Amino acid sequence: MLEEDEATSEDMNAEQTIPLFVLPSGIFPTVSESLRVFEPRYKQMLDDCTIDEHPFGYIAHDPDSESIDGWSQPSTFGVLCTLEDMREQGTNLTFTANGNQRFEVLDVVQSALPSMPFGDVYPSVDDLVEQYADDSPKGKLYLRAKIRLLDELEGELTAEHWASFLHDWAQHIVDVNSIFRDDQIELEQMLLILEEEFLPYETSSLWQVANAVLDKQEDRQSALRSSSSEDVFEILQTALSEKNAQLNFIRTLSDADDQS
Repeated sequence: MLEEDEATSEDMNAEQTIPLFVLPSGIFPTVSESLRVFEPRYKQMLDDCTIDEHPFGYIAHDPDSESIDGWSQPSTFGVLCTLEDMREQGTNLTFTANGNQRFEVLDVVQSALPSMPFGDVYPSVDDLVEQYADDSPKGKLYLRAKIRLLDELEGELTAEHWASFLHDWAQHIVDVNSIFRDDQIELEQMLLILEEEFLPYETSSLWQVANAVLDKQEDRQSALRSSSSEDVFEILQTALSEKNAQLNFIRTLSDADDQS
């Protein structure tokens, strides 16, 4: 039994090459997102994933990396996704990406063609493939990456700590509303909404809250590279504290304007 478990673990963490869907912001495990595709490179990617029944990597671009051949380069950590409900909508494809396991990028396989300005009318995938098929028969229009799958988060949070964070988050939402919107939300009402959505604590709840709370690219990448639930929770707490500090600063400026 031990040998079988070890083999399974090795298989899950084995290196593999996957298509990459690179966007300004990434996704987290257990999170689903509706997406629309109009670029030929991603239409090719979706065709390949559908035909081969393979997942793809949903990953944020790296703002600190220079583009290669006009293509933004991916960050280090992303999430393996499956797709469902793919439909044609005019010249676009719409689908839902379902986040699953985290991964680390080990090496990026660049596109077979550089980025080109197409204007409002995109060429077909077949027309673009003809441009590189002879020189790079195994090439693709989209980026790919050799990756290593990451293990599930270790440990879990106490119910008390999780409930306390939801209370603080609810208070923050109420405070934001009071400053930037005319409609007022009671703390009890907002807390009830969050508790119905995210209690009792589960790892999926942690990831879904991280997707909603974490705005900064470095925070989202730090969460994805974390090895434990406590690590992700600390990132969430710090991010919420920073949001509250910014809100207090805005409130101070607003009060000063009112008094002048």
